[in-house]
Amino acid sequence: MIRNLTILIVILLTSLTVYGQNLFFIGEKSYQCTESITLQSNSDDTEDLNVLFAKDNNAYFVVQTKPNLNSNFSGKLIIYLDDGTVITCNDFIVSDNVDNIAKAVYSLTEEQLNKMKNSNINTVRYTLNVLNVKEVNKSASNKRNSTKTNFPNLINEFFKE
Repeated sequence: MIRNLTILIVILLTSLTVYGQNLFFIGEKSYQCTESITLQSNSDDTEDLNVLFAKDNNAYFVVQTKPNLNSNFSGKLIIYLDDGTVITCNDFIVSDNVDNIAKAVYSLTEEQLNKMKNSNINTVRYTLNVLNVKEVNKSASNKRNSTKTNFPNLINEFFKE
């Protein structure tokens, strides 16, 4: 009886752990991550921007979009918060385009992460390198279906120790 109960508890805990983990893959790396959140494009001719938070020993901000033409993320990423704070992520760790989905992983400092724990993300500005010919600046905002995602709650829950 106790043996069966122990086995049942182990199975339940294992299934909860496996189900609760999201993974983000890029290149030859994978990261534990949050669910993807869609930010609405501020341009009529641009796809929306999907963002998520990832971690290993560090914190990361991940961006993904499905551009009309073969493109990759390029240069810095700017995150505007509701309280007026501006967070600049100067370089991506890795950028890739697979199945016409452009992806990039930007490293976050502890200070940047703490700022996002205290104020909601309003807009993300990014640059796409289109066909290795020209760079185009784009932005997307946290206004999907007029309901804003509460990023501070998401970040605090995901990065709690």
